[in-house]
Amino acid sequence: MISKRRRVLLSAWVPAAVCAGLILMSSSDTFSAENTSSVLRPFLERMMGPFANPTWIKLLYDIRKTGHFFAYGFVSCVFFRAWRMTFRLSRSYSAVTASLRAAAVALLSTLVLCSADEFHQSFLPKRTGSPFDVLLDMCGAVTCHLIMFTFVGSLLELTNTTSPELYSGRRRAQTLE
Repeated sequence: MISKRRRVLLSAWVPAAVCAGLILMSSSDTFSAENTSSVLRPFLERMMGPFANPTWIKLLYDIRKTGHFFAYGFVSCVFFRAWRMTFRLSRSYSAVTASLRAAAVALLSTLVLCSADEFHQSFLPKRTGSPFDVLLDMCGAVTCHLIMFTFVGSLLELTNTTSPELYSGRRRAQTLE
């Protein structure tokens, strides 16, 4: 039987590993601008009508950069969740401390992932590695963290949260008292 601690860690890190795997998979030649264009252009032209080539090139660029921004924002939030759950397993961290540390380490994890992604792409014939993309990815990550902290809960609300499952028995006991 898997301990509660291991279940929490698995539920924290499996989604993060899946997201990182999807990012690394999309770093291949299969997801080059040329290949994504052959799928996206017919789809969008059916919905919106034909595009002139210069218009399509600009639109595809914008779609791809928007994808960078949101994909890495999402991945960074998943890293935040995993790190926060991991830090909350240690009773020495308050919810606020765990959240702040998790945000910092999640952003660092995102930086490592997007830098590795761009470095890998610099060796592929149909891809280019770009420091601009790393900056864009990190802007997406920081923006998503700001949104998360602003709209999902303030730091004061975070003090009332605990790690799932691990403390559920303790919380139930406190509620019954």
